[in-house]
Amino acid sequence: MSEQRLIPKTMSTQHPDNASIPLWCDSDVIEGEKEVYEAYYAYSNLGCQEVMWDSEGKDIDPHVVRKLLTSYPDFFKEKILGRDVFLTYRIPNPMLEKVEKKVFLETLQAIPKHFDVAKQFYGNGEYAPVFEVILPFTSSHRDVVKVFEDIF
Repeated sequence: MSEQRLIPKTMSTQHPDNASIPLWCDSDVIEGEKEVYEAYYAYSNLGCQEVMWDSEGKDIDPHVVRKLLTSYPDFFKEKILGRDVFLTYRIPNPMLEKVEKKVFLETLQAIPKHFDVAKQFYGNGEYAPVFEVILPFTSSHRDVVKVFEDIF
């Protein structure tokens, strides 16, 4: 990777409180494949450079990268996931959300699988499609170190 890494200037969160049901949705609950479309919509129609994929307090989709790349291949051939647009997991903080500890691990374990899917899609392993996570309710760098020490 010779060029400098793009720092995203815009981030979309998953289904924030909408004033009305989005035109592409048929109910007030956005779930399943609609969540994948919502991420694509944020990239393609709203011009967001980054989508925060929330794995906190709900069932995560461990195949989101595969679904994005195979459902919208033309877009993602032009906008490389991990270089031009970014997907960042918001993971549960296992220090505060004890019952979500396994979701924390499942989410982290999905990241190498996403790399393999993207490598096959793009024909190289130049860019990791997911390489950062958001650890909520963090007040110090010590929190991140503690999570690492407790888990690993």
